[in-house]
Amino acid sequence: MAMAPILMDRRFLFGAKREMKREGIIQPKFADKFFRIDFDADPMPVLCLYPIPLPITLEALRFEVCSLEEQPRLIGWSALASLPRIRLTIPLVCQLFNWSESVEWEGIRLVDLLDFLRVETHPEGYYAFYSRDGVFFETLSRDEARDPRVLLAYGLNGVSLPEAHGGPLRLVVPFLQGYKSVKWLGAIRAFRHDPIGIKRLLGQSPSSHLNEDWKKRYSIVPPKGRAGDPPPFQPLLPPADEGTVTAVQPLAETRALAGAIQSGAATTGRR
Repeated sequence: MAMAPILMDRRFLFGAKREMKREGIIQPKFADKFFRIDFDADPMPVLCLYPIPLPITLEALRFEVCSLEEQPRLIGWSALASLPRIRLTIPLVCQLFNWSESVEWEGIRLVDLLDFLRVETHPEGYYAFYSRDGVFFETLSRDEARDPRVLLAYGLNGVSLPEAHGGPLRLVVPFLQGYKSVKWLGAIRAFRHDPIGIKRLLGQSPSSHLNEDWKKRYSIVPPKGRAGDPPPFQPLLPPADEGTVTAVQPLAETRALAGAIQSGAATTGRR
């Protein structure tokens, strides 16, 4: 898949002393892994883990959908013309870098698309959302995906969604960490089992749940039903021997998948 040329602006690398208009930014250990970081961008920062895909218009976009028991289908944007268009002012919270912005999104509800196209999964299943960058993907449980606050957004603050912020089409999930809001959406696929999103695979975030401070600040109520990611802190296993406590270790399969991604192989999870 063709990619835009890699251009790294050194002003955005951590370690350089410069003033930013957004205060309180946290610098995680893996910040140097990002293709692009710009905390001065408007109306919210630009964070791209991988190179931005080549631009395309919303009208020309064709994205893939795949239910649990069917072959993939390519859908053009014009096929969704009958779905209701809505505008919501909701926050995007980046807990990893410690920033948030409330902006007005324009788009369609994900649940409307899933029902209209009959993209179905098991009642305890999952959906995975793939970026057109060819690498990044994240997941939601079926219950999370069907929450009416989850959008497929094509507009931002009254204008077409800019390419740097995921245009022409991105996912918006206001009740989870910002990385779940996949930019440059290219595919939606149903899974029976947890396909494990890329942030967990890479070890950059063990859980997408927002902490209590962020939920209180924006009055965020998690959706009812099954959560897609595990709780933020894994419990400890009972001691194997007296006085010994063993922490829960990642599954061998998860380690293998993470290794495949880090070596450049695209991972799609388990169907």
